[in-house]
This record gives sequence, C-alpha cells and structure tokens, in this order.
Amino acid sequence: MGVRRALFWATIGRNLVMLINLAVAIIVGRLIGPSAFGVSVLGGSALIVAEALREIGGGAYLIQEKELTARQIRTSITASVLISIAISVLLYSSAGPIADFYNLPEVGHYIRIAALGYLLGPFIFPVFALMSREMAFGSFAFVNASMAVVGGLTSFWLAKLGFGYISLAWATVAASVAGSVLCFLLRSDRSIYLPSLSEWRSVIGFGAFDGATALVAAIGEYAPYIVIGRVLDAANVGIAQRAVLLAAFPERVILAGVGATALPVFSRSVREKSDTGAVYLNVLELISAVHWPCLLLLGTVSTPLVGIVLGPQWIEVAPLVRILCLAAAFSFPLALQYPVLVAVGAVRSLPPLVAGQVILNTAVTAFAASHGLFSIAWCLVGIIPLNALIAVAVVRRYLDFCWSDFFGALRKSVVLTIFSGSFPIWVVLTRGHLGDVSIETGLLGVLLSIVGWGIGLLVTRHPLRLELVRAAKIIKENVDAWVH
Repeated sequence: MGVRRALFWATIGRNLVMLINLAVAIIVGRLIGPSAFGVSVLGGSALIVAEALREIGGGAYLIQEKELTARQIRTSITASVLISIAISVLLYSSAGPIADFYNLPEVGHYIRIAALGYLLGPFIFPVFALMSREMAFGSFAFVNASMAVVGGLTSFWLAKLGFGYISLAWATVAASVAGSVLCFLLRSDRSIYLPSLSEWRSVIGFGAFDGATALVAAIGEYAPYIVIGRVLDAANVGIAQRAVLLAAFPERVILAGVGATALPVFSRSVREKSDTGAVYLNVLELISAVHWPCLLLLGTVSTPLVGIVLGPQWIEVAPLVRILCLAAAFSFPLALQYPVLVAVGAVRSLPPLVAGQVILNTAVTAFAASHGLFSIAWCLVGIIPLNALIAVAVVRRYLDFCWSDFFGALRKSVVLTIFSGSFPIWVVLTRGHLGDVSIETGLLGVLLSIVGWGIGLLVTRHPLRLELVRAAKIIKENVDAWVH
C-alpha cells in the first residue's frame, strides 16, 4: 500500500474510532456525572502506565526492524504475554493501595476489573504492529473501530442500567475480547503465537528503551490528574480531563492518520536513504495548516460547544478549553519526536528526552494545583512551547535541517491561520464576548472559518492544497471500486 493510501485509511480509521469514543464520552459523561467520570480517569491512569510497560515486548520493534524474521515475531509476542501476566497480577494486587492513596475505594474496583482486559493485549497489539509495518491500515481500522463500537455499546448499556463508573471498566474488557478475537481471525499465519524466546536479546534490548519511553510518557500524561485528584478532588479531575479532551480534539483528528503511519513512513525513508529531514519538515507544514486554524476556531466557540457536547453541568470546562487551545498550538512537534527518533535508530535518546519534558509538566502542575485548574492551564501555556523546542532541537541532531528551515516551513501556515481565524473572532466579538457565545453565532463562526481557510489555501498556495486534491482522488477511486 502506498504512503498516501495508507495515510488515507489510517486517518479514516483513527477518526472513526475517535468519533465513537467522543460520542461515548459525551453520552456516558451525561449519565454518570463528573465525579464518577473522574474515578474512571484515575483508575484508567494505572492501566495507561501498564500499557506503556507492555512496550518492552517490542511493538515498535516489529515495525522498525529492517529484516523481520518469524522467530523475532514469536519472541516479541511471547515476551508480551509474559509481561502482561506479570503486570496484571501487579495491577490486581496494587488496586487497594492505589485506592487508599486517593481515599476512593471505587478506584480499586475499577482497576481490578480493567486488569482482565489488559491480559488480552498480547493477542492485539503485536498484530497491530505487524499491520502497521505492512501498511495494512484497512484491517487495522476495521479491528480498531470494532473494538470502539463494542466498548462503547457496553459502557452505554451498563451506565444506563446504573452501574456508574464501573461500566467503563467492563467496557475495556469487552473491547479487548472483541479485538483479540478479530486479530486472531484476520491473521492467517497462526504460527506467530507459538512460544519462543530465541531472539530475546534483540527484542528486549530495543524494548527496554522503548518501554521506558512509553512508561515515562504515560506517567507524564496522567501525572497531572494524579496531582489534581490528590490536591483537589475527583470532580476537578473529571473537569480537567474533559477540557484536555476537547482541546486535544483537533490534534487527534489531524494526527489520527499521521500518528498511525509516521513510524512506518519515517522508517521506510531511513531504509531507502532518502531526505528524512525534508519529510519531517513537510509533515510539520501540513499538520500546522490544519491544527492551528482548528485550535483558534475551537477556542472561539468553546462555550456553545461545551453546552451542546457535554451539557450544562460541564460548563466550567469552556474557559479552560480556551487556555489549553493556546498551549496546544505549540505541541505539534511533540507528536513526531517518537517516530523520528525510533526510525533513525536513536531510541536510546527518547527516555531522557521524554523524562525531562514530563518533569517540567509535572512540576508546574504540582506548583499550580493548589491555586486551581486555571493556574495549571496558564502554566502549561509557558511550558509546552519549551518542550516543543527541546523536541525539535533533539531531532535536529539526527536530521539535516536548520532552524531557519523549521520556521520557514511554518510561515504559510501562520498566514493561513490568520485568514481562517479573523472572520469568526470578528463575528463573536461584535456579538458579545467569548464567555457568552450563542449557538447561532458559533455556527456562523464555524462557517466563516471554513471559508477563510479555503481562501487562505489559495492565497498562500499552501502545499496542503495538492494533498487535498490527491486525497479526493483516492476517495473517488475507493468509492468507484466499492460501487463496482
């Protein structure tokens, strides 16, 4: 599968899953409320850390390895099974102490149930890695979307029956069962599941650094929630998580396909000895052309959006979203630091890099937590740009580009963002202020933003224009193939 076709299917699959998960979060969030949702966030943080430890089994190893053998695949899956069993036991036994830390027994119940789903990971994630390596993103999207549907329906049904936060724990188990069954059925070569540790030095040698990176990143992602849960309460955790989810929505939409294809694409570029630096800058240029306008629009219409999507009980989320959108505008290089450094063979650079970024974020959160969520959000506006510059500086050690190339790749996106954001901001400010935007004004702002974005693409002659034309051709070809 070609890179653009792979990116197309990866984008479709990731966006579909994201929309399903967003719909589930909206519906279930209305059914169980902020406090119960906060419990699931705190319980889920332990699972995210556990998922990071699974990387020792070598998911990324299977993608980046130049010459992959059957013994390496079997060793990776066997290692993943052994690690999953050990961590599941650890999760179950540590559920009580974790619940005591928050003084919330519900967190312990959540972890004990979700640990059952974690056990099934070795039948899913190594197969996902092989699909990524082969750029079989159609199959990847099918399995991922099926898991999201099964998990979503389970959580909705149980929440409707009054199970509260525990409905989300059982949803993870149901999704894992569905994913493991589909992966087993779709993979014709069942011999990959035969136990083997013959290549353990190669797998664990890579996986130790990759797992350390994933572990530190997972801790960094959920450490702010842990601090908030400890200093404030579960309701504030739920509000913070909703705000982050909405502010990260544009990035997850834009980087949905990029996140899935980046490592295979950069790995191929390195294997073929092409100009990986040029590929990196081109990807940043395309990302920023959509990411920045979307963030500006989201910050402008956050008040009516929160009212529609989450409901009036979550209205405190809206002003936080506006601040976090400003911080997120600087985050786009962070998404590429992992795939680039793994592809160029610099996986050993990742743990200290990510650890430094996590320490900065966590220290700022801990410092500001006693002053409330707004203080944390404003501190992130200062820290995220610093982390992004650190990421680019490290990547520059391995790729051939200079700082002027980096900023030059972004200049058209800056102009494009001005075209896209000027009209909706003008409409909102002439009809009130950001904290009191009606649904009608918000819809008008969205329409004018799209018009301004289209004009900006033409005026700046942004490279994204050509990519959109190519994407339209791919869509047409797929529709024609499906019809005939």
